[in-house]
Amino acid sequence: MPNKIKIKKALISVFDKKNILDISKFLIKNNIEIFSSGGTYKFLKENNIKVNEISKYTNSPEILDGRVKTLHPKIHGGILAKRNINKHLKEIKKNKINLFDLVIVNLYPFKKTILNKSSFNNCIENIDIGGPTLIRASAKNFEFVTTLTNPNDYQELINEMQKNKNYVSKKTRLNLASKAFSEIASYDIDISNWFSKVENNKNQNFLIHSNIVKKLRYGENPKQKAAIYKNNSILNNKNSFFNTKIIQGKELSYNNINDMQAGCLLADEINMPCVVIIKHANPCGVSKNNNLLEAYKNAFKCDPISAFGGIIIINGNIDIKLAKEISKTFVEIVIGKKISREAKNIFKNKKNLILVETKTFKQFKPQKEIKSMSDALLIQTPDNFSSSKKNLQFVTNRKLKSKEINDLLIAEKICKYVKSNAIVYVKNNSSIGIGAGQMNRLDSAKIGAEKAKKFFNKNILKNSFVASDAFFPFPDSIDVFGKFGVKAIIQPGGSVKDKDVIKRANKYKIAMAFSNMRHFKH
Repeated sequence: MPNKIKIKKALISVFDKKNILDISKFLIKNNIEIFSSGGTYKFLKENNIKVNEISKYTNSPEILDGRVKTLHPKIHGGILAKRNINKHLKEIKKNKINLFDLVIVNLYPFKKTILNKSSFNNCIENIDIGGPTLIRASAKNFEFVTTLTNPNDYQELINEMQKNKNYVSKKTRLNLASKAFSEIASYDIDISNWFSKVENNKNQNFLIHSNIVKKLRYGENPKQKAAIYKNNSILNNKNSFFNTKIIQGKELSYNNINDMQAGCLLADEINMPCVVIIKHANPCGVSKNNNLLEAYKNAFKCDPISAFGGIIIINGNIDIKLAKEISKTFVEIVIGKKISREAKNIFKNKKNLILVETKTFKQFKPQKEIKSMSDALLIQTPDNFSSSKKNLQFVTNRKLKSKEINDLLIAEKICKYVKSNAIVYVKNNSSIGIGAGQMNRLDSAKIGAEKAKKFFNKNILKNSFVASDAFFPFPDSIDVFGKFGVKAIIQPGGSVKDKDVIKRANKYKIAMAFSNMRHFKH
């Protein structure tokens, strides 16, 4: 493979005309012959760029309303020929074919077309055929041909050619070929996903393309590498995570982003002024209150030890009073929908604090949840379901008033975001005890109760409301709730011991509602 290839002839076919005049003028100035077709030829001609029309060179007119322009042996032969094989060179000479050393191509804007909700026929016509074929051919033959697909790369190539008297290095050609094939892969995935959507997702293949945005400091631990990628397969990106605005502080880490997602999704689901405090992707305090200062105090009181160094999500605006209260303890991140100038000035004094504004918490909402193994992906849809008053099935003698059911539903929403086995105690729209991540449900019930007594008082659990993310395999947890005077429980039901569990709840005069909806989170 030759290390350097001199550019003598270039083929240009672009939809996006950005920077194309700059590189075209450079090529002409350096006595490099340009060939072009269709709209690109017309554009260059109108701007006084000396250019050869491909249809005249091939002696084949553009046909089928422009669907066929560059699909011709005199074009692809000139791109694909291997210049170190005599047989190829003889065939090139025999067929009077020009060798192209540089191919500059970008594609019809298919993705933009479908995002604009264009007609079906318009989307079809914006599936580029000739462009991808030119790119594949030139990138395949990178040994001898340089491929440019991104207008932002033009200047870098110009700089190299100026420095090396129109020669391009093997390293550059290989790098540009790699970029070119990535461009084609992404383009084809967009088309495939669109066709799948058109036929109501009958295509069961999962195709994704993404590009790295930045490397993160590290993963879950310093010894692990991590990066964040933009998922370009998501066509509608109005709620893009990358619209999140960091007001102050260092770059977000892997753990930061993971924790932020858990808290922001919960805050969005509560869908009212609320405060969520997250530690290690688990809620450790949640409170719904129109007065966000009171909401913060209530959420913090649920588990002030765990809240230390945690992440605080405010579903509303942060004013100076709230900022002062938050600043009394060490927190890693504060996220709000709008942060006042006075509040920002208060937070400036917290040097290690990351301050984030986000217009909507939906920026953190996944369309699919993915876990990976050596050669397999586990993919599921997110748990976007919660109970309503209408679908609850009360199975005990004691029933609840409509207002009391509200606390039960808040408990369930919090429970969705707590690692299994999960038990959540709620009172007056605020969490008062959370038991998370235990290997059995009884331990979670006990831990949540002990925390409530520790951080509030021994009677706080009386008339509280409990949510369990899954059914009770035995009635032993109900004994814990009964001991402390819990008023009501929400759980999925479905255990072989349901009758025993209901009987035990009736013994303690506890209301119990079946949601028929499990919320495991691992």
